[in-house]
Amino acid sequence: MRLISTFLLALVLISYGRSTKLDQRLSQEIELGIQIEKLNSPVETSLRGISVLSEDLAWLSGAKGSILRTVDGGKTWSLIPPPDNDSLDFRSIHAFSANSAIIASAGFPDRVYKTNNAGVSWNLVYENEDSAAFINSIAFKNENLGIIMGDQLKGRHLIFRTSNGGDSWTRIDSNDVPKPFAVENAFAASGSCIAISRSGRFFIGFGGENSRVFSSINGLMWKAKSTPMMHGCSSCGIYSIASSGNGEIMAVGGDYTKPDSSHYPIVSLNDGKSWVRTTGRANGYRSVIDYSNKIDSWLSAGLNGIDLSYDHGVTWEKIGENNVNTLQFAPNSSVAFLGTKDGELLKMQILLNESDK
Repeated sequence: MRLISTFLLALVLISYGRSTKLDQRLSQEIELGIQIEKLNSPVETSLRGISVLSEDLAWLSGAKGSILRTVDGGKTWSLIPPPDNDSLDFRSIHAFSANSAIIASAGFPDRVYKTNNAGVSWNLVYENEDSAAFINSIAFKNENLGIIMGDQLKGRHLIFRTSNGGDSWTRIDSNDVPKPFAVENAFAASGSCIAISRSGRFFIGFGGENSRVFSSINGLMWKAKSTPMMHGCSSCGIYSIASSGNGEIMAVGGDYTKPDSSHYPIVSLNDGKSWVRTTGRANGYRSVIDYSNKIDSWLSAGLNGIDLSYDHGVTWEKIGENNVNTLQFAPNSSVAFLGTKDGELLKMQILLNESDK
């Protein structure tokens, strides 16, 4: 089923230290076309992990051992048999190709697997037998260097690093990671609490007592920066962080126990040295954010719908009511794949036509 909607929006010129390029865009009228296609899904379980390599190739993962892959743009989906245990909750996935991917289970048993044959077989590349271990997200800077972020374990943050494409993982010494607050963790709501900036720096978003962002150029030594994102409760903070690839890093979140409560996303324009709130509020708790360089816009979603910002956070336009856990654009594209708490799969294309007033 395809739903198509079109908006004509006259934007008001508002500036908060942005470039001339943004000022010019704010003084234009934007005709916004949204195409949302509901795809045939082989599951009815919550989907949270996503890795989109092109408009044709995408992997998703989620509860009850769900692992999905499409190679034809979502027309058909392969339901890949899970490794070892069909009750594992795979909240994070990173794909290298149509055949190679890494998945991580959140909660006990805490495991990371890698396949090089499209899921015909899986290798167990990491396991933590501590029942308190919980993995939130995976991210790779390139085909070799990647990190895994987990919840606090024995009073220290849990960060693992690989330099061989995920074939083996080493925990970062706790002395090289900022000491956590008593209530401070990353979130696994969409498997996207890690971003990599244009400079190649890793960023991890946290919540709890303080919404901090940790950063590292190589994954070995980490430093923390406080941000103005809402905080103060165990369910509050940064849920998702993404990089535009051209110097801008954006994060969203809020409080998942209050899905309709709006919050200000945060943005950094100087590689994480400082963070400010965006001028506009998101239209509720948001579990995920991603950027399309094709249309120079940010797409975010959560339990009560989907937001789009085509003016770098000056405004957030609600463009859908879908209950979405996770999403990601295809590289260099305005096409995104989305997954929901009920296993629904959506494919969205965003069309922007700009004209001077």
